[in-house]
Amino acid sequence: MKLSLKDTLKDIVLEGRDLSDWPGYNTPAALQKEQDIQGEDIKPEDAIEDLDLNTLNRNQTIKEYGYGPLNPADEKGSAAFWEKKAQLWDTTPEAAKASRCGNCGAFDQKKETLDKIASAIGEEGETVVENANLGFCEFFWFKCAGARTCDAWVSGGPIK
Repeated sequence: MKLSLKDTLKDIVLEGRDLSDWPGYNTPAALQKEQDIQGEDIKPEDAIEDLDLNTLNRNQTIKEYGYGPLNPADEKGSAAFWEKKAQLWDTTPEAAKASRCGNCGAFDQKKETLDKIASAIGEEGETVVENANLGFCEFFWFKCAGARTCDAWVSGGPIK
């Protein structure tokens, strides 16, 4: 059976290395969630409503696939991040900056997805979704900020 890129990436993130393999980058909630889900059947949409699962998946994507930068609006502070992406993709930092989650083919911004995200966030959910240009990463199963990127970026997005 041939696995799709999406399935392969999910297997790597959800069944690959544990977050606890990275000392010093562990939120207590993410570590607890990692233990709690051992042997569980997790669905992608679970991470929309479960902040601990979302954080676990996001933290793994930071470590395994270079998700970031921390603050995309901080040009000076994120310069090294964009240099690394440029080296990875054999391009310039300026060109790398054009490849963001907001235009990634795995960035789900369908209305029903954004409504679920906003509802899970709570009273100010719609504002948060709009301000952060949030979507759901179909590769790594977490709420993703449109101004960021990762090593698995693919063209053709977002999913509307």
